[in-house]
Amino acid sequence: MRVRNDSLETAPAVSWLVLRLALVAVAATGAFVLCPLVGWQWAAVVLALLGAALPPTFGGWGAIACIVIGMLVSEPDLGRAMLAVLIVHLIHVLTSLTLVVPRGSRVVLAALRRSGVRLVAVQTIAQPVTVAALLVTAGAAGATPWAVVAAAVAVAAAAAVLISGSHRGAR
Repeated sequence: MRVRNDSLETAPAVSWLVLRLALVAVAATGAFVLCPLVGWQWAAVVLALLGAALPPTFGGWGAIACIVIGMLVSEPDLGRAMLAVLIVHLIHVLTSLTLVVPRGSRVVLAALRRSGVRLVAVQTIAQPVTVAALLVTAGAAGATPWAVVAAAVAVAAAAAVLISGSHRGAR
């Protein structure tokens, strides 16, 4: 006997397959747009497929490595660098989500909102840093080693500030 309130209604949701197919689509797009080497392109796609089918293999991060290795043989370009920062971050987020979303489940879109907000926040910071890094290194070819040292010091200082700030909230 079915009673009127025997159903469960949720907010709009997507299947677990959407996240995994998005991982493969983003990795394939990144590989074929950013990587000029055919072997590395296909390796990235195969690893993304492996990561989508079996998330504990961390295939998505392998796809990132293939894309980056393939990019090393090409000339620096601002547009490609900015696209690479976005693609790599998207693959990282999607790979992380595939690790926590089980097969056969549905993900409420509201649950993905925080990941989306974090993605936008990180890109808001990372894209101008990418532009600055490329402009500084392009304008000062002889001073490139100093730019690398300065960037490393800046990253270390930011990490120290963030780590010390995170301990204050735990007390």
